[in-house]
Amino acid sequence: MAYFPFFMDIEGQRCLIVGGGIVACRKVEVLLDYGPEIVVVSPEMTDRMVRYGENAGGKVTLLCREYQEEDLDGVDFVVAATADEELNRRISLVCRERRIPVNVVDVREECSFIFPALIKDEDITVGISTGGSSPTIAQYLKAKFRAAIPEGFGRLAAELGTYRELVKERVPILSVRTAVFKEMVEEGIRQGGTFTREQAEQLIDRKLEELEKDHE
Repeated sequence: MAYFPFFMDIEGQRCLIVGGGIVACRKVEVLLDYGPEIVVVSPEMTDRMVRYGENAGGKVTLLCREYQEEDLDGVDFVVAATADEELNRRISLVCRERRIPVNVVDVREECSFIFPALIKDEDITVGISTGGSSPTIAQYLKAKFRAAIPEGFGRLAAELGTYRELVKERVPILSVRTAVFKEMVEEGIRQGGTFTREQAEQLIDRKLEELEKDHE
């Protein structure tokens, strides 16, 4: 069955990752871009995981010991990424009983959420999922979509986001607002991923003048 793509703000949420190996490191790497507080529990940690604990600005806390059920207290979501299938299964069961979202790496049936193949460019995120049936297809599509995103698009999206209130305040008609934003995007792409506030104000003035002429 296909998964519905909820997009959630997880900045500041508490994430528990059980496991300290290569797979757990990959999950840490993906999640760090989205700002959660990550706690990693494992009796053994790879050198790479240790570096995350040292260099992630306090965002990654390492607990070098065996997992305990009490580790689930107060967490917002969990990733079970150990080499012990029975332990992963037990973590999944307890999380489901406690209604804590859980991902068990590579075992779709024990997950209440899955990690899509992600493309991130600043505030733009594209998530691709095959419902866990074919990660290879998801990775193939990821490469295609990444190539299709214009250079600087993430920067442009962030820039245009700062003009939203300006457009709302000055342009009362929804269809005209839509036309303004569309032209901002098209011109921003042509300009290599930038569109200044001065240009935004000039564009709004022009659209409002055109609107006045249409009503004369």
